[in-house]
Amino acid sequence: MAYQRVEVLTGTERRRSYTPAEKVRMVEEAFRPGVVVTEAARRLGVHESLLYRWRDLMKATGTIVAEPPSFVAVTLTPEPSVTEPPVAEPPEALPPPARPAMSPAVLEVILPSGARLRLEGPVDPALAAAVVGALA
Repeated sequence: MAYQRVEVLTGTERRRSYTPAEKVRMVEEAFRPGVVVTEAARRLGVHESLLYRWRDLMKATGTIVAEPPSFVAVTLTPEPSVTEPPVAEPPEALPPPARPAMSPAVLEVILPSGARLRLEGPVDPALAAAVVGALA
């Protein structure tokens, strides 16, 4: 494995120091959506755990805003049905409305840890809502 970057530290001070602005910039860069923290840490020349520690400290002190929620509210609505002319029968003689047919679907939830939950096939809307509610 070839080294891409070599840094020579001179003097008695062995640790590098970063200004608060540099730390905020590095944390924001490393934790952008779609960025792999390990690759960002390597590119920035710091250890991955240091980025996580800085992020936690910044959240605790309010320096940076916590990530927005990973889930968005979803409302499931049945597809509109074609209305037919009224039937002469009284309403109490009509059978109860049938439950809408479930269409084959795929529900995939990707968690911040990288884990995935996937429901395939006919997904009952109540089950999908319960899964999303439990993970929120």
